[in-house]
Amino acid sequence: MDWLKSLYPLVRDIISRESPDYWPGLRDVLYGLAGEPMIPEAILPLASCKAVNGEAKEAVYISAAIVAAATCLRIFDDVEDKDRPGKLWCDVGPARAWNYASAMQILSFNILSKAPLTPEVFHKVNRCFIDTFLHITCGQERDLSGNTRTIKDYWLTIEWKIACGYATACAVGAMVGTINAELIQACRSFGHHLGIAIQILNDMQSIWCSDGITDLKQGKVTLPLLYGLSIDHPERDELNFLMTTSEVSTHGERIKDILDHLDTRSFLIWAALMERDQAIKAISICPNPDGREALEAYITGIFGEMDLLLPQNSLAVP
Repeated sequence: MDWLKSLYPLVRDIISRESPDYWPGLRDVLYGLAGEPMIPEAILPLASCKAVNGEAKEAVYISAAIVAAATCLRIFDDVEDKDRPGKLWCDVGPARAWNYASAMQILSFNILSKAPLTPEVFHKVNRCFIDTFLHITCGQERDLSGNTRTIKDYWLTIEWKIACGYATACAVGAMVGTINAELIQACRSFGHHLGIAIQILNDMQSIWCSDGITDLKQGKVTLPLLYGLSIDHPERDELNFLMTTSEVSTHGERIKDILDHLDTRSFLIWAALMERDQAIKAISICPNPDGREALEAYITGIFGEMDLLLPQNSLAVP
């Protein structure tokens, strides 16, 4: 995919050029988090633009804006969760990290405002950015306030907090390449299913393969626990008691044992694979094979270390 890699320097140049000269620290932080290698989200608008038969180079400003926005959201998430060592908030403190994230959010709109788009396309793309930031922050509020207590709550929360951002990254790239509403929706749908698949795998990793404080230790109710509560099994009442009495954080190992008895990891991988299949099906109508290939490689790549997440005695996905 040389055509894709050849666009990365252009994206970096835009980020560097549009970052304020009077604040070199902001550029340093942005490059430290999203410079080399290029963060994966940068691919989505470029590949989506090409998938709909657009000229991917025309989406480099969109990609740069997505890089700034994704970096902003990563910092916000790290500051709110404080669950992984070695992040920006550990080096500069939560207040300064929050300040950097706020600046990057503004920078994303600044970059977007410089994009060489027609007024009509710019209005649509800008509207998508605004709506997406509002949905993401609302989804984050649902998560932080503990409103995710059922499967239905969970899907709504991750649709707003995660899937919405990936859907927009793909949709705005497609908007640069075409006015065909069906193709734009196909790319949006791809991003939506991609975001859900990523979150499912993240939920699994955050319990069984975490590089920091696990979700259970934090008392978070995520899909693995909700799955255990939604099916019939001998330990369901115990699991429900631990959740309703807010004992998740103190009985994390016991909960993990119960989830292992249910082979929860295999179910989660199956669910993520179903999202992958729907994502790939959504873009099957996109006319450019190179763009489709890049998007398909992206969503297939997130399963790269799946064997590390499966239990050693796991035989098959349900």
